[in-house]
Amino acid sequence: MTRPLALAPPRLAPLATALLVALLALIAPLRARAQQQPELSARASSTDVEVGEPFTVEVKALVERGAGMPSDPELRVPPDLSIVSGPSIGTQMKTQLGGGVMITQLGISATWQIVANKPGRYTIPGPTISWNGRRLPAAPIMIKVAPASGRPRRPNNPFLLPGGPLQGFPWPFGGSGGLFDDEPTQEEPEPEATELAMPREPDPVVFLRAIPDKTAAVVGEQVTVSFYLYFRENAEMTEPRAAPAADFLRHPLLEDPRNERPVYTRVGGHRYAARLVDKLALFPLKTGELHTGSMQTRISGRRIGARVLRESNDVVVKVTEPPLAGRPSGYVVGDVGQFTLKATVQPRQIEQGGSVAVTVQIAGTGNFPQSLRVPERTGLEWLDPEKRDAIEPRGGAIGGTRSFGYVVRIQESGAVDLGKIELPYWDPAQKRYVVERAELGVVQVSPVAPPASSGPPSGAPRAGGDGAGRGEPFAGMPGLRTSLGPHAPPATLPLDGAPFWLLLAAPPLVVTLFGAGDRLLRRARDRRAAGATSPARLAAIAQREAEEAAAQGDLGATAAAIERAVHRAIESATGLRSRGVLLAELPGELGRRGVPGPLSSRACEALAACEAIRFEPTAQEGGGAAAAAALVEQSRAVVTELARWKPA
Repeated sequence: MTRPLALAPPRLAPLATALLVALLALIAPLRARAQQQPELSARASSTDVEVGEPFTVEVKALVERGAGMPSDPELRVPPDLSIVSGPSIGTQMKTQLGGGVMITQLGISATWQIVANKPGRYTIPGPTISWNGRRLPAAPIMIKVAPASGRPRRPNNPFLLPGGPLQGFPWPFGGSGGLFDDEPTQEEPEPEATELAMPREPDPVVFLRAIPDKTAAVVGEQVTVSFYLYFRENAEMTEPRAAPAADFLRHPLLEDPRNERPVYTRVGGHRYAARLVDKLALFPLKTGELHTGSMQTRISGRRIGARVLRESNDVVVKVTEPPLAGRPSGYVVGDVGQFTLKATVQPRQIEQGGSVAVTVQIAGTGNFPQSLRVPERTGLEWLDPEKRDAIEPRGGAIGGTRSFGYVVRIQESGAVDLGKIELPYWDPAQKRYVVERAELGVVQVSPVAPPASSGPPSGAPRAGGDGAGRGEPFAGMPGLRTSLGPHAPPATLPLDGAPFWLLLAAPPLVVTLFGAGDRLLRRARDRRAAGATSPARLAAIAQREAEEAAAQGDLGATAAAIERAVHRAIESATGLRSRGVLLAELPGELGRRGVPGPLSSRACEALAACEAIRFEPTAQEGGGAAAAAALVEQSRAVVTELARWKPA
């Protein structure tokens, strides 16, 4: 009797190896994420200054998206250097594209203004930031201070933009920060930019203005909007926020606003300085009356006050589609600009069933197409393309190249014509449709002979007995039984039943468990980071630093630490960030949040005492350990009472 063929048991080693590799692939991102560190950089606006000449120190801290944000930047300078103002804190974002992966980093920047009191060489300790309960330092900065020579100095309150102060131009006001002199002078005046003139002034001192190059466009056509700051008084610009432009694809055109020199113009009969602070290339994404929104910033000046909000005008662009008349087949709404098309095919000779690489490059300016229509037909299989971009601002327009790399499989033989690729687009300069074409040419495909069919084993019977060469399909069937007997079930496989299903369900279960563990780990890390950087904890840390400085008799450091402690205690108790509130207005703000009058008065008295010690040199002459200890006791009482106070 012929026995049925038995199946060999599957090997478990390859399956175990695959499972182990999957586990390692899940663990690797967790280890890499736990090792992330902020990217810290610090620099000075100038490393060679004179006594009394102001300069700035800036620190940037960037982390990958999803990690804890850095906060609380601090800077300590040597005794012969004084911090005049700061920190001025802003947000930062950095995006890099490499290897087909986009990496986005978020963080903060902080800027301090410093003045040297004595000549010499100084090493400024690197600014520090708080991150995940730790203070991380940047690299120290070397400064060389020369004796005062009497040469003109930079202004004490320069305009601050993201990344630091505006450098490289003299202050145009001709005084200590007053208004422009509208009376004619004997010196030859600089030429005025008449295209920036306005019949009326929105504000008599400083204002923002958005100027578009056009107010009507088609979907995908570039609209350039320039944002100018008009000013007549020495002021400080902080916390700039770009116009949202939610209905546009946006590209920045201004690399560094600090390199832009101011020009002069007439507004409402007065002479203003106008400086370009931002410039955007906007591509409309839909039709209708689209709003760019307003650019915002905070301005501080002698005549307007501290941190006054200024907004630009909202630009409205009327957007339509290109005309239907003459629209070519295959045109995609939004493909607008001026482009050229070039294609390459490699190799030109292959075997049947092989592949060729087709690279199509679009060069020009405008809103580049996101996809191309390929000439598909029977016998050709086009795989999804790989897209590469080299697009950047070029002379006020967005231009460069975008390439599409295709792999084409050819299933037929002979001279195969791949056809041509067409790109229809709207040219706004010529006000007409243009169709660019790229011929792909012919590929020589040699045929491949089919494999010879294997005949039946020697001695096996032929179907029909005609020797046609086709094997007997039932040759492996067992023979007929010649006697009765009990049924013998076939042998079961080693992994039949519950072991098979358990092994099949193991990979998704392992992935689910690791995903849940990852989420729990991130939540625990976020809670720990939130507790480490909470205002209450930071207030306690600052209070301890004040006690240590008081023990050393350093009254200035004690005052600085107490000021941080009181501000953090107020933020923990009321949610108010009191650093941005004038000291004279602080009692009213605390009263509106329900803080008792005596408690708010004691907090303001402690802050006033610290301010007097930090910014009035004569207030430190009589200082010492006793004065520092008294100030520490005063702040400890205020911080403790604020921690115990609860809103009604």
